[in-house]
Amino acid sequence: MTEPVAYLQLDIHGKEMVHIEKDMNGYETKPLYTAEQLHPRVKMTQAEFDELEISLINAQFDYSELKKTIEIVPDMKWFVRGKKPNGGYYAFLESIVRLKQNWCYSNDKQKPYKTAVKFDTKEEAELWLNPLTEAVQLPVEGE
Repeated sequence: MTEPVAYLQLDIHGKEMVHIEKDMNGYETKPLYTAEQLHPRVKMTQAEFDELEISLINAQFDYSELKKTIEIVPDMKWFVRGKKPNGGYYAFLESIVRLKQNWCYSNDKQKPYKTAVKFDTKEEAELWLNPLTEAVQLPVEGE
């Protein structure tokens, strides 16, 4: 969590004062705002940012200040993964051929192999679950 940038203090007369320091002469202070709340960032994937950047370059727009307010978040997809590792490896659904499921294995439960089936929604992934598997949402950036 981001540290607050301002604090509310009540003095002995009940008067409210705002300070930027947490401890003001032993009086109780309450956090007001964090820097994130005062300067919210726009969240977008790398692909969305690239598209925006091309549009701004074509418009000959200086977007150097705008870039400071953008946070790049990874593109997320849903996967079907085994709940427990088998020999240190997690099973990920790799393909579905004639209703037969094939599996690929990864030693990192947060990073499936590129051949694992990616679903856009949790509901799509849940169609392929069994009691030993779970639907998980993981980043797929850089594919």
